[in-house]
Amino acid sequence: MSTPLPSADRTDRWWEELPAGRNRLRGRAHLHTDAPALNLDGTWEFRYGTRADGSDLGESAEIAVPGLWQLQGYGAPQYTNVIYPIPRDVPHVPDENPTGHYSRTLTVPEEWTEQLAGGARILLRFQGVDSAAKVWIDGTEIGVTAGSRLTQEFDVTEALTAEAPHGEHRLDVRVVQWSVNTYVEDQDMWWASGIFRSVDLLLRPVGGIHDLVTDADFDPATGEGALRVTALDADGAELAATVEVPDLGHSAATGARALSVGEVRPWSAEDPHLYDATVRTATETVTLRLGFRRVEVDGEIFRVNGERIVFRGVNRHEADPVVGRTQHLQNQDLDVALMKQHNLNAVRTSHYPPHQRFLDVCDEAGLYVICEGDFETHGFHADSTWGEDGTGAAEGPAQNPLFEESLVERSERFVLRDRHHASIVMWSIGNEAASGPVAEAMVARVRETDPTRPVIYEQDYAAEYVDVFSLMYSSIDESTQIGERSLSPEYQDKLTRMLRGFALDVPEGHFADPPALHKPFLWIEYAHAMGNGAGSLEEYMALTEKYPALHGGFIWEWIDHGLETTDAEGNRIYGYGGDFGERLHDGNFVADGLVLPDRTPSPALLDAKHHYSPVGLEVSPGTARIVNRYAFSDLSHLRAEVSVDAQASWQELELPTIAPGESVEVALPAHEGATTTVRLLTREAQGPVPAGHTIVAADHVDPARLRAALTPSAAAAAAPEQGEDGSWSLGPARFDDLGRLVGLGDLAVEGAGVDLYRAPVDNERARTRAPLEARWKRIGLDHARRRLVEISAEGSALLVRSRLGLDGSALGADVTERWSGDAEGVDVEVTVTPSAFWPEDLPLPRIGWTFALPSAPDEVEYEGFGPHESYPDTGGGTTFARWSSSLAEFQVPYVFPQENGNRAGVVRAALRGAAGAALALEAPDGLGLAVRPWSTAELDARAHDGALRPDGRTWVTLSAALQGVGSAACGPEPLPQYVLSAREESFRFRLAPTAG
Repeated sequence: MSTPLPSADRTDRWWEELPAGRNRLRGRAHLHTDAPALNLDGTWEFRYGTRADGSDLGESAEIAVPGLWQLQGYGAPQYTNVIYPIPRDVPHVPDENPTGHYSRTLTVPEEWTEQLAGGARILLRFQGVDSAAKVWIDGTEIGVTAGSRLTQEFDVTEALTAEAPHGEHRLDVRVVQWSVNTYVEDQDMWWASGIFRSVDLLLRPVGGIHDLVTDADFDPATGEGALRVTALDADGAELAATVEVPDLGHSAATGARALSVGEVRPWSAEDPHLYDATVRTATETVTLRLGFRRVEVDGEIFRVNGERIVFRGVNRHEADPVVGRTQHLQNQDLDVALMKQHNLNAVRTSHYPPHQRFLDVCDEAGLYVICEGDFETHGFHADSTWGEDGTGAAEGPAQNPLFEESLVERSERFVLRDRHHASIVMWSIGNEAASGPVAEAMVARVRETDPTRPVIYEQDYAAEYVDVFSLMYSSIDESTQIGERSLSPEYQDKLTRMLRGFALDVPEGHFADPPALHKPFLWIEYAHAMGNGAGSLEEYMALTEKYPALHGGFIWEWIDHGLETTDAEGNRIYGYGGDFGERLHDGNFVADGLVLPDRTPSPALLDAKHHYSPVGLEVSPGTARIVNRYAFSDLSHLRAEVSVDAQASWQELELPTIAPGESVEVALPAHEGATTTVRLLTREAQGPVPAGHTIVAADHVDPARLRAALTPSAAAAAAPEQGEDGSWSLGPARFDDLGRLVGLGDLAVEGAGVDLYRAPVDNERARTRAPLEARWKRIGLDHARRRLVEISAEGSALLVRSRLGLDGSALGADVTERWSGDAEGVDVEVTVTPSAFWPEDLPLPRIGWTFALPSAPDEVEYEGFGPHESYPDTGGGTTFARWSSSLAEFQVPYVFPQENGNRAGVVRAALRGAAGAALALEAPDGLGLAVRPWSTAELDARAHDGALRPDGRTWVTLSAALQGVGSAACGPEPLPQYVLSAREESFRFRLAPTAG
């Protein structure tokens, strides 16, 4: 390119201007049109520097657009959750400001010439640029963007119809990482910059449809639809056009008046029926997919098409382990498919409008969407006590008139872009940005722009200016109070302090009877799916069935944001905060999704699938209770099956007609077995949900029959024998002189004994509400020491008493192991008695038994609950059966290694490997089972899954009791019933060597 770069004007600090942006056209709908367009994605010329004025730009190279430059070799991504990565110095940003200068040539297509001569216009559209950009064509300034995840358009007609050498024009886009926009875009995600969504040239014909307003209403009382379509020109004036909906035989002139289209099939997440429509003028045709539906707030009830809706939802960031926030289009389809296959019916686009195609997919597949604005200012609370003194909130954008014009315009812009989508049932102005007059003005502009949908904003804690009341991470008790429409004095005080934390004048008694208690309620975020979690989905969803005002909510969040990288040892890992040289970061808090970075479902998604099921299923002896939780559908699209032999075979179960909201008791076959399992499956494919897909499964297990089914050994009891070196033998078992099991037949055994520790989960680490990891390690639970108290023969039993002690403390536990055996195997009864003075507020991680097999078997078969992991407050959807797995499949590769893989209620297991020798396990009362290629210490020591190193052994962990996992990384601690107090626990199991 011969044209020089635009000159550096050091007096023009365009990136710090308020109101933000220059020369942009007013927002409008993103439309599918036959008007000509030229996509500019591809390889661009790129220069990188550290000055926003471009005075230190480096040598020219190539870069991919769309893309983020930190993921293409320039600078590094940085993750913070709350705090700004720059000084809070509104509206200024540091002089050191990573800057990328993009350039490319443009040639206006020849076929556009005739229309341009007739008055057509050319628009330059940016769908996403982080965080601000200045645009030039042939060295002439075009404008400045504002709003990283908002579509921005510029009229470039004069610039591109001017004479240019060889018809080629030069487009320059200078993008800065830090700008005044940074202060209102402090979302919980990676800080990364660039032109990360598509860039297009659009030819706008004379008489074309510049904007479109649609309202496809449905009257549930009559079953009829009404359609209002208004076409607008570039000046906002109404335009004469024709709308056609062929399947309805509808053809009419557009206009501000709604026209009846007769009986329609309404759109809902359950039946996302769309009608193809066209809107035409003489020069342009726009195609639409219309969904007729009505959204309304009816007192404390939120309704779609007249029916109360429960949101079984998730918060979704845009993330990819390779390209970050840039979207592979196939990820959008995969995300929606996985959501539908796992019974999710709703998504919140946290915390910005998504790539517009994601909304098309939600329309088509059927997801209720809360579409959120590009607005978060969490960092204004970073140097204050959140919800206490308000330091920072008073200067924050929600109360700062300097930001009002920009923020109101932002709110209007994203609503204008997306308002024709049937899937959007609510608007949200943003997230964690405090409350105040600017926030109120934003809500007012959203209502003015689209009066057909309710508006929600969580930080309006009293719901004084929003239509739907919402909170984050309210506990079960607090949620119950909201459902009962009566708040305790303690909870009133908490909410009052939260509002005062925004530096607002809130009088005493403000929450005695706030507007919030007369509106529908949503958990905008509730369960925190970070690592091994979130707990208690069952209890939360049960509240939605008990209290009509509670309409469900959105798990935080959809995907772990790990980025593919390599650590110092050369391991391929998913990087998180701190892995890219950042001084300021929030660690792995960015890895908190229902799917892993590569979009593999985590056990938490399988747990959510069960508790989000649109069909409630409870199995008891002889009957199954089936509850239809759909709002509109009966269950004729599902078939039921029952198994009475631990899922070895299935037989069809006839279902009666079950209308929405109804429940029935269905008789099950009588049998003598220990298990009865029922599942409901799809009869035919439904969008991305295939035929034969399991919607829900549940079972009943009779423990007594299960114990009776375990065949006792027929071999004669063996007596313990002591060797000259003090060691002992009992049947095939060998013990050292300290009473530790060291062998079973030809199998060597290492590290065997009672264990009170498990690796902490993310919900127990230092930054959480319950930092149990530090407390457990402070008393040395991760390095407990054993002392033999007594070893002796008592008849045919070997009695081993020992003491587990903790360094520097008198805390510990007394352990009694009573071993008995025969020629085939060995049985043990274990009793663990923690110290009587154990602190009441300090739960134990686990109570169980651990050992390692140097023969390293790598195949696991077990009878218990599966196929995925379960802990006391998770494991929804696991059922009792015979399961098999490789050792690798038994692991859950959480981004940050932690306790994982426990299978509950295991009564039998077999471990086999290529070495030939194998081990059989029986636990008549059922135990937790985890099998790993590394020790708990290795799991506890490593910071990345990719850095874990097998030690050549297979480690087996049996758990009689486990601490629940909860949601305390951001949400509540485990409920009391899932807390493992330091109680006495007894358990038993049998070990037997077998031929491989």
